[in-house]
Amino acid sequence: MPSYVTVIQQSTFIPYVRGLQNLDYVGRRAAVGEIARRQMLRHPSDVIFNTKKLVGNHFDDYHVQEMRKKVLFGIVKGPRGEAWVEVHGMKFSPVEMTKAIFAKLKDIVQMNQFHHVLKAVISVPAFFSVQQRKDIISAGNGAGFEVLQLIDEPTAAALSSTAVKEGVVVVFGMGAGSYSISILQMSGTDIETKVQFDDPSLGGDQFDDILVDYFVKEVIRHHSVDIRDDKHAIVRLVAEAEKTKVRLSTEPEVRVLIPCLTGSADGPIDLNITVSRAKFENLVSHLVEQIQVKCQNIVKDAKLANEDIREIIIMGGMTRVPKIQRIICEVFGKHQSTRVNPEEAVVIGSALQAALTIEDQHKMRTDMIPLSIGVESAKGVFMRIIPRHTTIPATRTIKVPVWCRECICIRIFMGEHIRVQQNKFLGEIEVCNKQRPYQGPDTFELTFEVDKDNVLKVTVRNSDDQLEVTGDFKKATKVFPIHGTACKPNVQNALLDWPMHMVGIHAHLRNLARLVMNTLNDVLSVRKDELPEDLCEDAVKALIDLRMALEGDVDVDKLKRKMHAAQSVESKMLRF
Repeated sequence: MPSYVTVIQQSTFIPYVRGLQNLDYVGRRAAVGEIARRQMLRHPSDVIFNTKKLVGNHFDDYHVQEMRKKVLFGIVKGPRGEAWVEVHGMKFSPVEMTKAIFAKLKDIVQMNQFHHVLKAVISVPAFFSVQQRKDIISAGNGAGFEVLQLIDEPTAAALSSTAVKEGVVVVFGMGAGSYSISILQMSGTDIETKVQFDDPSLGGDQFDDILVDYFVKEVIRHHSVDIRDDKHAIVRLVAEAEKTKVRLSTEPEVRVLIPCLTGSADGPIDLNITVSRAKFENLVSHLVEQIQVKCQNIVKDAKLANEDIREIIIMGGMTRVPKIQRIICEVFGKHQSTRVNPEEAVVIGSALQAALTIEDQHKMRTDMIPLSIGVESAKGVFMRIIPRHTTIPATRTIKVPVWCRECICIRIFMGEHIRVQQNKFLGEIEVCNKQRPYQGPDTFELTFEVDKDNVLKVTVRNSDDQLEVTGDFKKATKVFPIHGTACKPNVQNALLDWPMHMVGIHAHLRNLARLVMNTLNDVLSVRKDELPEDLCEDAVKALIDLRMALEGDVDVDKLKRKMHAAQSVESKMLRF
């Protein structure tokens, strides 16, 4: 699946054909993208991917422990209990991994724009917590971006469509690691979240896992060999499962052929089967049904009829799966919009947001609390104080009896499960009755206040103490809606008027050229045994030409031509 960079050049987005989800370490140099992905077949435990699932999370979190069971690289406990990754004895935080990816994105942008100062709006899943958002901002700033703000992915997708000025818009997103459903009310310059649901435990990866399990069973059925403990074989199956899933979105059946998948006493074992779209849909039917039920519940929560929905916007590569598209149509009563590609919806909205931020044409979006906030009551039961979907800012007060000379600990959580331990722990406060002894308890008022910045403040009244707890939920997002097509020239002008910093441009170009040389050299080193001789010779020639262009005084036009020639050769090598 291609990744995209939020750069507009003559109304065209620049695709980056190498996926950016993977990262590995060759020695002590970070390799990002297809080079890293290629290494998975040779060194499966050295390649790090899906780090977004680790950002801002603790090692002991349930989903982190589940991820440890599935990935081949090491996930270890950080200095403060965070989830870190480990490769060759070196430990790295998810922020460092994300920073490396952002740095690669910055290099790509600079290849096309040659800016020294880059401002960015970064999209994040709507379910990201305050800490996760802080980590993303830290990674973006550390990579050299000036992060203007974060924007929730559903909001960005809604901004990508200029067709609806008034009315209800449904945004359905599904990527590799999660899916989300958002119902937004667009009214003039406001975008209000009416209902929102996110499931970070279900995405394209789970569909891939089912295909991998099916492949393993087919190997057992045909060859009586169980390959579950063969790391290299599983890595190849995972890669093939993803390709098969993508192809089945456009083809009725796909032949899966993996020669020499593993070995046995009788010799090499191949996987050679045909998977039909009907078979795939049958295998994943329980996941699709789960998504369908959730969509139906969302419509009920919003108290909407299908005729009230003006448009359905989809985002993420998984929304290309025909079965997913069918259930969206069945539940919401209309086909999804085809004006914007699913992979581009979020990035287009983010780019427009960035442009409008620069112009300072902004309007605060009415935000909502995604999950209920409450306290632990008797026997570990979760008692809701502020229900989910409450509009921010919000205030609720409860009364707590405390006997004289007694202190009680109130534990605060966020979630929807009746068992408090299944919800997200936010913090705890201690309430003490310091009054003189008398008959009967004293009553304390606990006020839970979520302000416009999504900070939860718990205030204890009838006491000398005032305690503050920072809520672990999404930060309010500033949104700059689009006033129809009249806004497009303003967006383009804002981007085209971006200041070009010419100071030190020669030194900057030299650094970019060296980066291109290093990347091409890495690709050549990794894949030289797999590529035809003439293509390798082209790569060597491109390296020599680029090295010669760097000597002496820099001819800007010549250096740019040699850089693009080297990138063209690299692209051919990666596609071969």
